[in-house]
This record gives sequence, structure tokens and C-alpha cells, in this order.
Amino acid sequence: MPMNHMHVVRREKADGYLTVFLSLILSVMLSLCLLLVLGARENTRRMEIECVTDIGMNNILAEYHRELLRQYDLFFIDTSYGTANASYYRTAEHLKKYIAYNLGDEEIFLPVLYRNLLKLQVEGVDITAVSGAADDGGAVLRRQAVDIMSQRVGIAYLEQVQNWVNVVQEYELDTRDVLQERKEAFKELEEWNAYLEGEKEANDLGNKVVSIWEMGVLSFVIKEPDKLSARKINQQQYLSSRQLLIGTGMNPVLAFQDNFWEQLIFDEYILAYTGHYNQEKKEALLAYQTEYILSGKSGDLDNLKSVVYKLLGIRAAANLLHLLSSEEKCMMAETMASIIAALLTVPEAEPILTGVLILTWAMAESLYDVSVLLKGGRIPLLKTEEDWYYGLEAIFSFCEIMEEKEGKNGLSYKDYLRVLLALQDKETTTYRLMDIMEMDIRKTSGNENFRMDGCIDSLTASVTYRGADKKSYHIVRSYGY
Repeated sequence: MPMNHMHVVRREKADGYLTVFLSLILSVMLSLCLLLVLGARENTRRMEIECVTDIGMNNILAEYHRELLRQYDLFFIDTSYGTANASYYRTAEHLKKYIAYNLGDEEIFLPVLYRNLLKLQVEGVDITAVSGAADDGGAVLRRQAVDIMSQRVGIAYLEQVQNWVNVVQEYELDTRDVLQERKEAFKELEEWNAYLEGEKEANDLGNKVVSIWEMGVLSFVIKEPDKLSARKINQQQYLSSRQLLIGTGMNPVLAFQDNFWEQLIFDEYILAYTGHYNQEKKEALLAYQTEYILSGKSGDLDNLKSVVYKLLGIRAAANLLHLLSSEEKCMMAETMASIIAALLTVPEAEPILTGVLILTWAMAESLYDVSVLLKGGRIPLLKTEEDWYYGLEAIFSFCEIMEEKEGKNGLSYKDYLRVLLALQDKETTTYRLMDIMEMDIRKTSGNENFRMDGCIDSLTASVTYRGADKKSYHIVRSYGY
């Protein structure tokens, strides 16, 4: 009996030990399970936050402006969304709406099957950085344009354009004012009173050439000037003439050198997507769009005239360079000057007369050159003897250009536009191009208030979420084209 009693006591003690042990183990296991559940819930929340934020950002990028893509192959988000005012706040609201949809808060079609089981809510969306089209002097737009054209333009051709620009800058063809030099030389010549009493031929000395330059060069170099476009715009409505909406600048993640080489590629984009004289863009607000980019005037005629004057200046300086380097032509001018000086009985005026003749000769030749260019011909940047057209005697009876030679060698009108674009400040060029884009796109339905500086190609968003337990989460994402 006593032995049986001892056996029972020991068994009860063993059962008590097991109960305590299992209680301890279960509490640890339950704590671990709860920790794993909480961790799984937390990780699931974070994964869902990342997923819905990325989907929302992609939805924003999917709202690129369709007309801008159709006409100019550019991906930009119009932050006005068809309204009268562009605002980054609207983009933030769109992103918040898309995130809410993806969280299932406003599920319409499958409200039973698709629910927000994690009870996450989007609390706030802030746009902390945007790259606007007009940022950094238009560099944001130039980057996309260069990306488009870099695969279309050959390096050899760009090197050729660069050589043309180098020649113009080396010989100062774009800065030398031959017309002003001629005026100053002629003014010095008028100091001799005897000159004013000379013969008619001597009195003229190519004054008709000067009057053509100053009074109406288009009517001389273009056969049918009455057929030129006379369209005009109100420049105050467009980007280059108003206060701009500026973002935070170029996305630092995007590498863009924006040097002279990129500028040449960008110029090719301009010539590919805008119209110019003899290659007008159909249904455009301005017919001579490239000329507008180069001149920035409100009317087609004024823009074309301005470009023609620039070409005349380059051609006159180049022709003067040729004349001064040609011994034969210099000798002809000196001989003619000596004859005129003898007729006027003022031999001291011979050097000035020679200068006036050479300057006028260069100007007359440039009128011929520009006439050929506007008719689709080609003119070399620096002429040879074979390329020369006018004889010296032509400047005394200068009335019209005779039948042009068929220009097959040299630069075309479009090539000269390339040179002028390369010489112009790229910020001015870019802003005027955006003027043209606004003109074209505002003509389409629903885009009457479109503005390029309200368009962005990348953005950084800061999004705040809150769970049912009031715990908040924060995520930052940067997306762009």
C-alpha cells in the first residue's frame, strides 16, 4: 500500500511539470506566430503600397498628350488636362485617384470579390519635383528631340554642317555688315563736290542695288511676291512672350550633354517637324515656321524678309571675301575706278571709288545668290571663279536678275537655314519652337488653351498611406519618359 501511494504522487508531480512546460512553449509559439502574422501583414502592406504606387505612376505617364505625340513625336503630360490653367496639383489629384482605385476603395465592377483587405487608405500625395518642357532654357524638350533624331541623322552630315558653321564664324560672314561699309565709303566719296557734277553713269555706282536692299528685297528675289503668305499671329499668346510655369529642372538621372553637337541634332529636329518657304506645313497657323524660329516676328512676310536679309548679309560678306582674294577682279575694279576718277577730275578719289565698286559688286552678287536659293538652287558658301555670276559692268545698269544658272553645287536654302539655326542662341530657338507647337496644337479640338510650359516629362511623387490601425507609411517614387 505505501508503495502504491508513492507511485501516484510521483505521477501527479510529472503531470504538473508537463502542463507548465506546455504553457511556456505555447506562449512562446503563440508570440512567434503572432509576430509572423504581424510581419506578414506589414510586409504585405509595404508590397501593396509599392505596387499601387508604381501602377499609379504608370497611369500618370499613360496620360501623355496625344496630339503632341502625333504631331511632334514627344511624350509629355499636359498638367492642364484640357482646362484653361496648368497645375501640378491636378497631376497629384490624378495620382491620388488612381492609387485609390488600385487599393480597391472605389471598386465598381467586382465589389464582393475585390476588397481592400489590408484596409489601407491613401492619405496624401505631393509632387515634389517635375521636369517641365521649358525648364533649363528648354533643355528638357531638347533632350527628347535629340533622342528622336539621333538615330536618323548621319554623323558625317552633322560634321559637314559643323564645317559650314566654322567657315561662317572664322571669316565673320554673319557679323560683317557690307551694306554699312558701302554706305560709309559712299559718304566719304560724296565729300568731293566735283563727284556730284559728274556723268550719270558715275553718279549711280550701284545705288539701285542699295535701294533694292532697303526698300523691298522680296519683290526682287522672288518672282511672284504677291503669292507669299501674309498670315499673322498675336505673339503675346505664346510661350516666348509670357511668364513661364517653371518646374524643378532636368531630372538628374537623365544624362544629357546639351552641347554644340546636340544643338545640331536638335536643329535637324526643327527642320524635320516645321515648315519653311517652299516647304510649308499644311494647315499651320504660320506658313514659314522655321523662319519664325529664326526671326521671332508676328507675320510670315516679316519673318521671311528677315531671313532673306540674314542670307544676303552672309552672301555679301562671302562674295566680298572672294572679290578681295581675286587679283583679276580687283584689277577690274581699280581700272574702272581710275576711269571714273578721271571723268570726275578727282584722281585722289580712286581708292575710295575702288572700295565702293567692290562692295556694290559683292552686294549685287548676293542678290543673285539669294534668288537662286529661294528657287530651290544651290550656292557654295565660298565661291570660286566658276561660280561667279555678275560682271562689274552689271552694277551700273542693275535692274533685274537674268536667267539663273542651274545651281547644283553648294548649299541649298535649307542648308543655309541649318547654319542660321546653329548660329542662334539655343534657348531662343527652343522657346520659339514651343511657340510653333502651341500654335499647331491649339488648332485641334479640346486644346484651345494648350501651353508647352505646362507639360512635364518626369515627376517625383511623395505618397502617404494610413492603415486601419492608424499606422502611416511613406513612399517616394520618380518616373519619367
